[in-house]
Amino acid sequence: MNSADEWLSDVCAFGGDSEPPPTPTIPADYLQKPRRQPLPDAYIVSSPPPFKHEPLSPLKRRRAVLLDIDLPNQKRLRSFKAPARAMSQSSRSPTRSSRRPRTARKELVSMAEPLAVENMVAAAEHTLFPTQDLNATPRPTRSKRAAPPSLPALNLYTRPAPVLTSSVSDNHVNEDTCDIEPGSTYGSTTSKRSRSPTLRMVDLRIASKPVVSKSATSSVDIPQDVRKLYKAIQGLARRARGVIPLGIEAEVEKDTHGDLDDLDYYVYETPNGKTHEQMKDEFKAMRGIRNETLICKTKHLHEPSWNELVHSQMLKQAVLGRPSFSYHNITTARVIKGLVPGNEYSELLKGKMIDFAVTLGPPFVPTAYATNRLAASLPKLQRTISPSDYSPLCYEPVVLRIETKSPDVDSENGEVQLCLWAMANFNRLPQLIQDPVAMTMPLLLVTDARWKLYFARDLVNEIHLIDAVDIGTTADIIGCYTILEALNVIFNWVEETFAPWFLDGLKPE
Repeated sequence: MNSADEWLSDVCAFGGDSEPPPTPTIPADYLQKPRRQPLPDAYIVSSPPPFKHEPLSPLKRRRAVLLDIDLPNQKRLRSFKAPARAMSQSSRSPTRSSRRPRTARKELVSMAEPLAVENMVAAAEHTLFPTQDLNATPRPTRSKRAAPPSLPALNLYTRPAPVLTSSVSDNHVNEDTCDIEPGSTYGSTTSKRSRSPTLRMVDLRIASKPVVSKSATSSVDIPQDVRKLYKAIQGLARRARGVIPLGIEAEVEKDTHGDLDDLDYYVYETPNGKTHEQMKDEFKAMRGIRNETLICKTKHLHEPSWNELVHSQMLKQAVLGRPSFSYHNITTARVIKGLVPGNEYSELLKGKMIDFAVTLGPPFVPTAYATNRLAASLPKLQRTISPSDYSPLCYEPVVLRIETKSPDVDSENGEVQLCLWAMANFNRLPQLIQDPVAMTMPLLLVTDARWKLYFARDLVNEIHLIDAVDIGTTADIIGCYTILEALNVIFNWVEETFAPWFLDGLKPE
């Protein structure tokens, strides 16, 4: 409800008439737009003159303007413009010289006014146009700290070429083997770390005791002390007759799916004294070695995998039931530095290690015999009877040395490592038994799945390495049994021939 309606309702309530109120009107002055009043003259500001850019005046005109500048500090000016002879005549400080009479000071100021103005102009020019100021006050120069030598920037886009090694045992070459003491037989006369890169058999021809490689075509080429051993293993490698124990032929036939028609030829005629459970466990081990061999071949595994899955499992079965024999992985064992072989130039050959060693312990070699004999040897070598001071080899002689290689590695490298270990062994045994060593040492080189027998013979002027027998392969079940039987033949020879000879030479004098 608006105000008019309220007014009508009030009028009706008091009995008034019903005339409408008069129409409200607005004065005309209020309906017009207000006009602006003129501003007083005091508030009116004249517009500034337009800016005009003028170039810098010439130097002469600028100098004329600078003449109106007040003169600089006369004390500082006198110190700059005083004659040189006045400074040299007296050693008084500038503060003492300023105590002269005022008349002389005024004359000096009047004479130096033109020069002061010119100096001020030159200072302004130097500020506006920076140049070398020859009249500037000399300041003591601060010696800059020498920057530290910068290191060569590392190029992230290049990398050193990797060093490729063919064997795990190559990576564990003992650095101490190259540091021969002055009293060593094979020490170098020029450097303690000199050594030749021995990678081939031909390099061993210039050793202090040359190594001659030979191949056996018959038993005539084999030394007498291992000739019987050679014939036995040669017969196994050619025929493999009787390598499977009697009583396990059913499991073998099932594993080969009946493909062996002449299975009876490989089965031994008489029992070997083992129970059926023992023979069954042995068969499972041989089958596992065969299967792991195929896996290593198809997957192209490296030497450490071969050693773990195949070769060590074969050695484990070979020493099973023989408490005097133990096998050890000696890829990280170190050759004693005094036993590392050298060449004719007094340079050390590489102290390469082999992969496995089979040792002979009590009762065939009593520990007391070994410790008593070591006590009577040279002080440098009184800790071990082997070429290494690795604890399992200290008091038990190494009777079988085994070097393994992967399929993609040349077998000659393995022969070199076997030779170097045999040379170190022949350097040690003369100090315990006799010189030269009369006993021939059997060696095994395993390349891929194939096992080969070598013999090392120590003579007066040279060492012979004889390639004797290719025993067989672990790629089939018959080959696994053949290698196992060959290891048993070698262990029998150790017990019958090597142990009595070594024990007799090891007795204290």
